[in-house]
Amino acid sequence: MSERFDSQAPARFKEHLAQNAKNYIDYSEDVVFSLDPADLEKIQLGLLRDKYSAAIDSIAIVKQMAGQNEISSIESFDDLLPIFFNQETFRSYPQSWLENGDFKRMTKWLGKLCAVDLSAVDASACESIEDWIAALKQHSSVDLMISAGGNGKAAFLPRTREEWATAAHSTLWGIQRAMEKAGGGSLALRPGIDRVPLIYPGARSGARSWRFLNFYEETFGADLVDAPLGYTDADLLTLAGRIREASRKGEAGSLQINPALLARKDEIARLNAEKPQRIEALMQRMLEDYRDQRVIFYSSMQMLYDLAMRFEKQGIKSAYSSDSFFFCGGGFISGSEPAHWKRDAAAALGIPESSILIGYGMQESLTGMQMCDHGKYHVPVTLIPFVLSEVTDQPLERRGSQTGRFAFFDLQADTSWGGYITSDRVTIHWDEPCKCGHKGAYLDASIGRVTDLQDDKIGCAGTAGALDDAADFLLKA
Repeated sequence: MSERFDSQAPARFKEHLAQNAKNYIDYSEDVVFSLDPADLEKIQLGLLRDKYSAAIDSIAIVKQMAGQNEISSIESFDDLLPIFFNQETFRSYPQSWLENGDFKRMTKWLGKLCAVDLSAVDASACESIEDWIAALKQHSSVDLMISAGGNGKAAFLPRTREEWATAAHSTLWGIQRAMEKAGGGSLALRPGIDRVPLIYPGARSGARSWRFLNFYEETFGADLVDAPLGYTDADLLTLAGRIREASRKGEAGSLQINPALLARKDEIARLNAEKPQRIEALMQRMLEDYRDQRVIFYSSMQMLYDLAMRFEKQGIKSAYSSDSFFFCGGGFISGSEPAHWKRDAAAALGIPESSILIGYGMQESLTGMQMCDHGKYHVPVTLIPFVLSEVTDQPLERRGSQTGRFAFFDLQADTSWGGYITSDRVTIHWDEPCKCGHKGAYLDASIGRVTDLQDDKIGCAGTAGALDDAADFLLKA
């Protein structure tokens, strides 16, 4: 019997969720979002205590910061906020270490941020970030995620191959649940039977790629992914970020960059020139090669809308099979949504409006949020959400509606610490029922950026001395 119609499923779900947060993928969306918020928080608090106990023994920086903040027990969610990470944590190394190729120190720094023992990783021969990533893969379970932040400095997020698998299963759960909801179960993908192209206008491989792409082909068949940007070279990504930021500040002439890497500037210029061409070629394939097929498409809202408007200008309606699904996020370049954009896009694409799914998430979390039919982002049971004051970073009450800085604890994270403070401004509704019927906290669709950020800190620790001690601890060789 389907979990949707099984009256015993919620009780089983509560029991299984309390054992392991990852068990939610064995249940339907209706069951997962059926828990009373008080029951869910009780389960989450138990899981959080387990995560903290494990991290104290395995993640050096967590132990260090817990000691500095005199955390000895977890009585509430807020007890752990002083040792949450933020966007500076994963780029808290000196830039000179990268410039000088000191990957031995980079490895020690990374080892203090994650639960994996990196002592067997010999990075002494590494001359580039790509070499370092390869050494980590060869001698440990770490498969780094990399991004170039707003200041041009690379952030290195440690994830294991097992965690990438967890993230992939979470993504597939979201896809399947969306399809089941739209088609009463008949549209869910069947391994070995359904061969549906997955189109993603990003990198196919490399440290900036979406690991779900490999998992999708492993599950449903080879040659199903169309991702036009190829391999993301980590060294070129970081160099491009630094050059871009230095140019913005008028400081390009003073950059200190490894000569071997700087010699690849022409390669960056070539790749930058090719990117629009590759995206345009993908758009042409969408207009021609994939017509009338069932497809799954992941992109920004802007790209999805631009694609649909191309069809509309050509007088094309119902471009794809009606059982196609389009997943998007990130908003529009203008900052405001075009009127009736989903209706117009759905008509051109040939799908119901409900098959355009809008999501919200970030790379620091192993799962994201999908917007319901009433325009709300429902927080997954694997995430413990927080709203912090934009002035003090202190937690706001977990009741009513609260607007402030978004933070969360990811109960699925095993390698890196799951507590993270974002730079997003959100409004969370804690106890007002959503019209869609899902229980639990949810976010309004409007998400902005917090101003006057204090992102030179590791977390919202209680004293400046504790922050200094934590930073010093990370940087000791």
